[in-house]
Amino acid sequence: MKINRLIFALAIIGSSIFASYYGGNISYAIFYLTIFIPIIAFLYTLYVYFRFKIYQKMDAYLVVKGDWTTYSFVIANEDFITFRNVKVNFLSDRSTIEAAHQIAEYSLLPNESERLETRIKCNYRGEYYVGVDSIEVTDFLYLFHITYPISSKLKTVVLPRVVPLEQLGIAPPQEDVKNPTRAGNTAEEELDTEMRKYTSGDSRKRIHWKASARMQELISRQYQHIPKAEIVLFMDLMKMKEEELKVVIAEDKIIESVLAISNFYALRGTPSQIIYEMDGKQRIEINTKEDFNVFYKACVHIRFDSQQPVSELLRERLLRGEKGMFGVIVTHSLTRELYLDSMQAVSRGNHICILFVSDDVSDETKELIDGMKASGIEIFQIMSEDEIAEILSQEKVRS
Repeated sequence: MKINRLIFALAIIGSSIFASYYGGNISYAIFYLTIFIPIIAFLYTLYVYFRFKIYQKMDAYLVVKGDWTTYSFVIANEDFITFRNVKVNFLSDRSTIEAAHQIAEYSLLPNESERLETRIKCNYRGEYYVGVDSIEVTDFLYLFHITYPISSKLKTVVLPRVVPLEQLGIAPPQEDVKNPTRAGNTAEEELDTEMRKYTSGDSRKRIHWKASARMQELISRQYQHIPKAEIVLFMDLMKMKEEELKVVIAEDKIIESVLAISNFYALRGTPSQIIYEMDGKQRIEINTKEDFNVFYKACVHIRFDSQQPVSELLRERLLRGEKGMFGVIVTHSLTRELYLDSMQAVSRGNHICILFVSDDVSDETKELIDGMKASGIEIFQIMSEDEIAEILSQEKVRS
């Protein structure tokens, strides 16, 4: 293209010199021709832009991150002149189009069209544009190369993945069991010191035989219901200060970690709570799979713009005098405040597990992690290339 432009520039200069020295109709005709040809070429690119047609569609506009869905587009020449050198550019920062590398420049005769049937995959959670981004039009003499943005782009809503877990290795032993009825957060009967008279329907196992012999009548032990440990997930939605791609990856891993754990318990009939700050403190109760599905669909609109550190959310929970809680803190930032609040939670008889979603391996961070582990706080680091299922499912890989 640069060579063509140089040739025409030299032609214009040469024809102007020739017309100036020799004059005459032919010399001026050549001069005007060398001027008008680039103008016509530029007008041609404008004409092609306004006249070509492009149609694109997806099978679904609500998709799950990482799933392939059918995608097609058609580029058509519905005019009476030939369209040459039309190239399609696809958005590739957040989505992947299968076989898109095979796309070349199109040359379309009048009333001709080209169609591409392929698949598209959205790589990140959120709401954004996919498909064709722009069209490059080059004139027939390769003098002008103009890129035109597409005004009507495809917008899709991408839900995060729900990573299935066969087991939850990060949970304390009493929560991480194979039997769903024993892994629940339901009330469990425990013996009390009180006794009462035997009534019809009482189990024979409840009969206190020594007391019955002493009192000359059947006496039953009194049972009470003691709730098991609560499962609470704290999600850190503070804004991150990293490169855009790293931020997107970390945000997805934080949300998907919370979803994986809450889904694990929902499938087993075990209630859990999700606590985060977005437009105020939010506390989501997940008691059934239906509750989980409602929260899951809302995750596409979660924003990482919280003004409240996750350590404060934990501290507020501890003000309730919480004991026996299994707390999972999913965060992208380790701070001294989080360290101290987690230590306090552990000292009160709670089990705290921190999922640290970050690629930070600095000496300061390593020292903080070692300190937390030494204090009885479980901590697992999830890096960009790590699979969430592998981290959450690993058994007793604890220091």
